[in-house]
Amino acid sequence: MLRNRSHWPHFEKRRIRLDRSAASGAMLAPYFGARHMLRIHCLILFFAIIPQTLLAEWRIGPGAEIYDGTVSAFGVTDRGFGALAVMCREGSPLLWTQGWAPAKAGPDRQESFAVIVDGNRFTVTGQHLPEEGLWTGPPSAALIAALRGGSRATVAVPGEAQVGVSLGGSSRAIGQVLDGCGGGTAASANTSGAGKVVLFGQLIATRCGGGFSITEGAEMTGRLDDDDQPDFVLDWGGVTCDDRSKGRGAGFCGAALCTIEIAFTETQGRQQVLGVRPELVDRAFGRKALKTTTQGATCGGPAQVCDVIWIWNGTRLEPVR
Repeated sequence: MLRNRSHWPHFEKRRIRLDRSAASGAMLAPYFGARHMLRIHCLILFFAIIPQTLLAEWRIGPGAEIYDGTVSAFGVTDRGFGALAVMCREGSPLLWTQGWAPAKAGPDRQESFAVIVDGNRFTVTGQHLPEEGLWTGPPSAALIAALRGGSRATVAVPGEAQVGVSLGGSSRAIGQVLDGCGGGTAASANTSGAGKVVLFGQLIATRCGGGFSITEGAEMTGRLDDDDQPDFVLDWGGVTCDDRSKGRGAGFCGAALCTIEIAFTETQGRQQVLGVRPELVDRAFGRKALKTTTQGATCGGPAQVCDVIWIWNGTRLEPVR
């Protein structure tokens, strides 16, 4: 497919130079390896020719034939070209962004750039390839969690205007690419002070304004919506901020009930319900329903306590009894 250039319009104009100097190749080989560099260049070419209407959401691409089994999860920038992408390299996540003008002449070198997700700024330090307009670096667990759970990212590289990237579909795409990548769950999560993997780590740290602890079972995963990817449930009642002034459950708990937060992979949306003791119960075809305990008018009286089953209706969870 890639060998027959007649199938690629204007291939010669868009071709990325791979005949770099020996010194540059020696610098990049330990970091990427020749095969990974070729794969990145293939995806850059893919961005240049694919219809942009197909890239409204994050996708995995372009395919095993070009990538020889290695793929990236990517979202196209608001400019309609260039991308923010995540791939698995040698068992660890690698974040890269392409489409920047080769404004900084000189050899490939290590530099930093920033990714801002819903107002939270993350610094990424890694290889900058000026001739290719390519910036790369290993993302932190908090950044991966933010990319999967956020709605919009902004990429800021030194000397150029910031560029936005929608995060629609990012959770599913990144999850598939990083599945099994150095223990992919840990790569897409944050950790509490005790070192426990926390799927909602970035959200909790933001609400707590820093450190926190979380009880066993406060987070759950299961297929609540109609796609084949696990959705995420957080019981805020199991969260304690190091800063106790934030209140029980980082302020998400009242005298009797707490907020239960659900993040859906199909719609990239979130929903909050009130209750205690949430658990996932089995439904048909491997899917789950959310069961919560509540009290008050929902149960028929102020002193009444009852269980509520929440089932996906195509757009959100709705209560049934």
